[in-house]
Amino acid sequence: MTGQRAAREPYTTRFETEVTSIDGRTVWLETSYFYGTSDGQPADRGTVGDATVTDVRLVDGEQAHVLAEEPSFRVGRRVLCSIDWSFRMYCMRAHTAAHLCYGAARRCLDSPGYAGLEIGEETVAVDLETAPLDDEALIQLDELINRTVWESRPVSWESVPVAAARERDDVVFDEERSGTAVEKGRVRVVTIGDENDTGHGMATADAGEPWNVAACGGTHVRNTREVGPVTVLGCSSPTEGIRRLEFAVGPQAIDRRTAEKRAAFAASAALDVDLEDVDDELERA
Repeated sequence: MTGQRAAREPYTTRFETEVTSIDGRTVWLETSYFYGTSDGQPADRGTVGDATVTDVRLVDGEQAHVLAEEPSFRVGRRVLCSIDWSFRMYCMRAHTAAHLCYGAARRCLDSPGYAGLEIGEETVAVDLETAPLDDEALIQLDELINRTVWESRPVSWESVPVAAARERDDVVFDEERSGTAVEKGRVRVVTIGDENDTGHGMATADAGEPWNVAACGGTHVRNTREVGPVTVLGCSSPTEGIRRLEFAVGPQAIDRRTAEKRAAFAASAALDVDLEDVDDELERA
């Protein structure tokens, strides 16, 4: 098992390697920086040689690259591989935003438990074990996430012994949900630092606790400012005791905020009050 190199080096998107095995449309490589579907994050897209990659699966800890058609190259050939940077970066932003979301939840909700993640094409869902959430809680979560993006906090990852991670109270470590983060008795821990942390091990005297520390096998950006705009879309309850927070990252987040602003301006005009007075006017209506 070589693990997910993509998680260790997420900014690597072009590499050359040897083809070690072929089974129909499925190809194995000596070295792969493609991310295989796991931890709620979808597989990378891209090409191996001149063939389009349609899926990447983890088989016994190794990336199995599923191609659109049977390859023209043979075992033993060296091929140039290219990963779709746009989609990789979207997943890096989305996965980091999920960690920001959980850090925010720990600060404004009552002892939330992490219960899962799903990164979709348009939206991201984070499942929490917590009490029902009202609109005010969603607004607070949205504000905390985006303030943390603005604060340009460093994001780092390291491999630590599993036993040491279990003993740390600050590490979110669910061994049932962190399978790909664990390898050979060690676990990959992702840390979103304090806003005064330089990201180079030189935190200022005012540095406080990290925003979030969690065992994770996904890909992440190096600084929260790379996440960009995030918009909390809503909350549902797929099962008893679970609250599913849904949010958008990037263009989808901007589109939602544009729609919300149009609605707010329309309400302000219809009620003939300033925007900040809309809530009070609606309560009086």
